[in-house]
Amino acid sequence: MMTIRSLIALAILAGLTGCAYEGPAGDGSAVRLALASQMLPPQPHADAGVDGAATIAAYTNYKQSYAQPTPQNDSGLIRK
Repeated sequence: MMTIRSLIALAILAGLTGCAYEGPAGDGSAVRLALASQMLPPQPHADAGVDGAATIAAYTNYKQSYAQPTPQNDSGLIRK
C-alpha cells in the first residue's frame, strides 16, 4: 500500500515539474507595457474627429437621401 502511494506521489511531482519555469524571472515590464498600451490618453487630441458643422451637414444629407432618393440606372446589369 505504501508503495502505491509513493508511486502516485512521485507521478504527481514528475507532472508538476513541467509547470516549473526555468530562467530568470522578469521584472514585470512586459505586463506594465501591455497595460500602458491599453490606456486612453487623459486629454483627447483636438484634431480627432469631425467638427459640429460638418456633422450636421452630413446628417442632413443622410436624411434627404431617404426623402428624395436619387434614381439608379441598371445599365451595368443589362447587356444587349
